[in-house]
Amino acid sequence: MIEPSCHVRINWEHFRHNVVTLMNRGHDLMPVIKADAYGHGVTDAARVLERTGIKWAAAGTLQEAALVRDTGFSGNIVSLLSRVPGDEDVRLACEKQLTPLIHNREGLLASRDAVRRLHREKPLTIAVKVDTGMGRLGFPLEHMEKVAEFLAATPELTPLVQISHLAVADDPAESEYTLHQCDIFYRAADILHRNFPDMRCSLGNTAGLLEGVTAEDDICRPGLALYGYDPLYGTTHEGLSGPLLPVMEVSAPIISVHPLHNGESLGYGRTYKAETERLVGWVAMGYADGYRRNPAPGTCMCIKGVRVPVIGRVAMQMTCVDLTDLPEPPAPGDLAYILGGPGNAVSAQELAEWWGTIPYEVTCLLGKNKTK
Repeated sequence: MIEPSCHVRINWEHFRHNVVTLMNRGHDLMPVIKADAYGHGVTDAARVLERTGIKWAAAGTLQEAALVRDTGFSGNIVSLLSRVPGDEDVRLACEKQLTPLIHNREGLLASRDAVRRLHREKPLTIAVKVDTGMGRLGFPLEHMEKVAEFLAATPELTPLVQISHLAVADDPAESEYTLHQCDIFYRAADILHRNFPDMRCSLGNTAGLLEGVTAEDDICRPGLALYGYDPLYGTTHEGLSGPLLPVMEVSAPIISVHPLHNGESLGYGRTYKAETERLVGWVAMGYADGYRRNPAPGTCMCIKGVRVPVIGRVAMQMTCVDLTDLPEPPAPGDLAYILGGPGNAVSAQELAEWWGTIPYEVTCLLGKNKTK
């Protein structure tokens, strides 16, 4: 792998701080570390969770869940991105003690049949997904009686936890819909609990945890807040999470500093033309590194603790910034901070607003530049 010119630094002590902050909300937690822990690094995240005493974790694929187990994580690991399992999937889940998410009849039948073919002595633990209103994956409430009957007659499978996803818990104006989802979820759980009273429930995401919408014994699945960002940012409930610390920092070297004279243009498409004498710098960070090609006006990077505007069109591996108003001009080799860093740092939430997206995408994209 060719090492990127930009540098991604992950502060795992900040990650631990955020985990502990969320633990103090009073629920068992199943931290979501899927998609390489939102770009931060799934194996390191798993090690921190183990040291912090977390007993549940949610990964993406079964292969990613196996990576979590191989770090020494001793708790329950749920694979949220489970396809209809084949024999090798079930073999891996059984050998590594992983819990695949089963969300349809095909998954139930395939899991049962694979366990039988593999002659496993112990049942496969599964997470039962209920569709409470996302319209994505899961059994509808009206099918739960049949699901319960099937599982009661299938000793090869044991439902360890029932799971669903909240669609709009991060929007206080949509609280009625969130409560509607909760109602469906716990009615479904009541059906399964008749035969599986020890089965746990996991509904709340970070916003659901902060808003307190789930049952007291719900295993909440925080995601964004683990990495230092408030899912209620920009709403009337912003700040309910308490003090969170950003985990990812991204920087890149300045590779050129030079004047841009009045009337001159720069970059592809000549989208920026100087109206006065300017000093500009080119930063070794572009769309190949996950930085959006056409950021909105107002997009900034941070140099020597001061924000500088991004100008012109972002190139494959370079982005131009306007250095004119810096108290002291930088030199080639100095660092520009794309995310985090000292001084008036740019947050993933701000960068998401400039890109017209969400902070999840920001960290997933920029995190791909981590050196292995």
